[in-house]
Amino acid sequence: MVKFDTHRWCATAVFVVALIVYAFTMADTVSFWDCGEFAACAYTMAVPHPPGSPLFLLVGRVFSLIPISSDIGVRVTFMSVLASAFSILFAYLIIVRLVRFIRGSEKTAADKIIAYSSGIIGSLSLAWSYSMWFNAVESEVYAMSQFFTHIVIWLILVWHEKADEPGNERWLLLIAYMVGLSTGVHLLNILALPAIALVMYFRHRKFQIGTFIGMAAITGLIFIVIYPGVVKWLPLSASKISMWAPAIIFLGIIAVFWWAAKKGHGITGIAMAGLFLIIVGYSAYAMIYIRSHLNPGIDENDPDTPARFFSYLNREQYGDRPMFPRIWNNDPEYRSESDYFWRYQVNKMFNRYLFWQFIGRQDAPQREYQDAGVSPKYSIISLFKDEPTGGIRWLAIITCVPFILGLIGFGYQFTRDKKGWIFIAALFFMTGYAIILYLNQDNPQPRERDYSYCGAFFAFTLWIGLGAAAVMDWVAKYVKEERASRSAVLGAAVLLLLLSPTMLLAKNYSMNDRSGNYVAWDYSYNMLMSCAKNGIIFTNGDNDTFPVWYLQEVDRVRRDVRLVNLSLLNTGWYIKQLKHRDPQVPISFNDQYIDRYLDQHDAPALMARHWPTEKQKVELNTPDGKMVWTVPASMYVPMRQGESRQNNFLRVQDIMILDILRTNYDPAKTTVPKPVYFAVTVANSNMVGLRDFLTFEGLVFRINPKGRQPVDADLLRKNLLETFKGHFRGINDPSVHYDDNIEKLLQNYRSSFLQLAYYFSTLPDTDPNAGSQYESLDQRITHFDKLSNRQKALTVMLQLDQLIPEAVRPISNPDLTLQVGKMYADLGRPDELKRRLDMLDQRTDLRFETHARIAGFLAGSLHDTEQAARILDKALGTAPTAEQYYAAGRELFGTGSYMLAARYFEKTLSANPNDGQAIGALLQAYENLGDRTQARTALQNWISRHPQDKGAQQRLDQLLAEDTTRPNTTN
Repeated sequence: MVKFDTHRWCATAVFVVALIVYAFTMADTVSFWDCGEFAACAYTMAVPHPPGSPLFLLVGRVFSLIPISSDIGVRVTFMSVLASAFSILFAYLIIVRLVRFIRGSEKTAADKIIAYSSGIIGSLSLAWSYSMWFNAVESEVYAMSQFFTHIVIWLILVWHEKADEPGNERWLLLIAYMVGLSTGVHLLNILALPAIALVMYFRHRKFQIGTFIGMAAITGLIFIVIYPGVVKWLPLSASKISMWAPAIIFLGIIAVFWWAAKKGHGITGIAMAGLFLIIVGYSAYAMIYIRSHLNPGIDENDPDTPARFFSYLNREQYGDRPMFPRIWNNDPEYRSESDYFWRYQVNKMFNRYLFWQFIGRQDAPQREYQDAGVSPKYSIISLFKDEPTGGIRWLAIITCVPFILGLIGFGYQFTRDKKGWIFIAALFFMTGYAIILYLNQDNPQPRERDYSYCGAFFAFTLWIGLGAAAVMDWVAKYVKEERASRSAVLGAAVLLLLLSPTMLLAKNYSMNDRSGNYVAWDYSYNMLMSCAKNGIIFTNGDNDTFPVWYLQEVDRVRRDVRLVNLSLLNTGWYIKQLKHRDPQVPISFNDQYIDRYLDQHDAPALMARHWPTEKQKVELNTPDGKMVWTVPASMYVPMRQGESRQNNFLRVQDIMILDILRTNYDPAKTTVPKPVYFAVTVANSNMVGLRDFLTFEGLVFRINPKGRQPVDADLLRKNLLETFKGHFRGINDPSVHYDDNIEKLLQNYRSSFLQLAYYFSTLPDTDPNAGSQYESLDQRITHFDKLSNRQKALTVMLQLDQLIPEAVRPISNPDLTLQVGKMYADLGRPDELKRRLDMLDQRTDLRFETHARIAGFLAGSLHDTEQAARILDKALGTAPTAEQYYAAGRELFGTGSYMLAARYFEKTLSANPNDGQAIGALLQAYENLGDRTQARTALQNWISRHPQDKGAQQRLDQLLAEDTTRPNTTN
């Protein structure tokens, strides 16, 4: 029976605390990005994008059967929660061992406090770091991959302790098996191999250049044997040599192992046994091949033949990118290739993420600064300047404590345990900067990539733990008396616990709390429900595809609707799946044509996509009439020297959209045409010129062959007020946190409501007071058809504000805020416009042009010229330019505030007396005011400075003549 001493109780506490917090903050259903794809594939045992992550899917399937929630997404996500909690447990155990390497075993109470508190502080600092927490609460592969990294590091430290005992080799074999298993989750784990090799080397050798180079060479060989050896070359041997080649290699390894065991060659035997276990772990990939044969609903790359399976394993669809030269592309923002490498790839794509974890999330939206409590603007770097002063400076220092502890631990271990320092430094480098070197990332990336570097953040938290040990060690040495020393060390431990993990918990809790976040599920549901029966919907990327797959495959929602992802539509396997699998998409190309011309990149295949100007006019006969439009070429391929660089080819996705439409509307091929849609997230450039034939219906545009109907108001009203009802969950709850991606997605809802309100506001009313007896919003919606058009528009706006209140979900785009306010003002609610203008006026991130627009609305819609002038003068600052004066005047002129506009045109001329635009605008303002005297004076002043301006002289003569002929009147 295991005796639970203080050490084990602390380890258990760390695990339980992490588990509870992660469980409380996990999402209540599917999340965005790859989560929907992985959760759906785990539940249905389907095939996700390469490299597949089969072990994750197998374990995820088991978790999907555990009835901890009615939502499958929650069950699969809990696997990440549990794996992350175990990762934190192992981080604690690792830190305690590293402290023992420096200080020895615990002999006194103070020793125990130092060792165990260091483990708690370091491991919980990792637990509450931004990216570790982010990975822990979603159904993605990174949490499980992190678990494997932690366990192999812990295992090698256990081996280090037991290396002189008989049977210590089993720890190394267990590491090999863990590495093999981890390849079925993610390849990040193999980056820990150099650190593992260093532990083994320093355990049996003193540092010598020769032996160290030998160790490095052997480590490199082992790395190559695993990747690309086992991962890529083993399946390639089956593809290039024989299907039996992997089996022969496998049997050969067993034979060598048997020979080594018989002859007593221990090292060879261990190496062969380790390689055998790595291959056994890697064999989980057979699941991908087996399941693809059964044609699951999600079957990416369709790896059901040996050739496609080996292509899938080798990740051929992503291509190869060399490490050098760096992907710079002469970006003018960077001076050179080295400048790009340092400033973008190293600083922005790694160092910035490191600071996110232990200082604060730099470049996050302002509301996330507020959520975190302290703006990361006041980082450790700014402490060397005079920016934060007074209390804010001390707050900034406190914010940096986790990072400072890491730096202290870095130095403490370097001076006290150089071997251990090299071990952690190798882990930090390989899981951080080495990834940067290998990936050679281009700019921009589709999303932040901080989640990829949790291995490096884990290594840094080992230094945080050692930094805490260093501080407590110094306290113990300073206070000599035993009881006082114990109390002082305990006090230091409590203080550091508050300043590092507890502060990180407080800062990052809101940003990583996904409880109550239903946006991915609800948005996907609303998008599917926007489609008519048996519809086809073209989508753009991950976030309008993967959650929809989850709804259709797991929750069985609207499986009659066929989603067509435009990115995947460039691949032959996906086109054939759309053509042959239910619900089938009407496609005329046969499989041979798809394989030859749409899935290849040689000259004949490329010429099949040639799209010269004379082919760009497209005619299509449909049951609702003929469609005629221009399809612009979408990419440029040079064909002859000296030609203009104009797009001259179509992408495969463009060809497929056109073919699907032709086949769908051809009565000989499709008896009943399917309704076809584009998701609102699809860019205009991906709509093959169909903009004039699209009708807006909520979260989708329907292809309408009749054209000239930008909005289907009846269907839009039904969708927003009836169909989507109950599926705006959590949006109006201020306790639910959304990141900037979700906030941007919510603008699609706002746009839908605004378009519907605008539509009703433009319709005439026979009875403007119709429906005024309905006071509550629920009554207005229930009796919507009885309302006047003006009341309908107001009801739509009120419903928008109830579902997505700006006080809870601020509008980041000030122009949209102004549109909403203007709509309210036009509907008789000027107070709503005034409130929004005051709110915008408080923002400090707006351009001058936006302040000018605010002033224009104040002066034009609310007739408050005094506040408008005050806002403009504040925005102009102490050194205004003529251009700014002129912009202010034009904005005011456009709202009908001619007197105030004239004032700023006069200031423009004072700043630049030669501005012809300004004198013209000033004269227009005076004429609209009917102030001929001022117009005359302005013209005379202008002509005195520009006597050659004949147009101005003619205009002055005309004014004087009109004044002469005008009869005298008396007041």
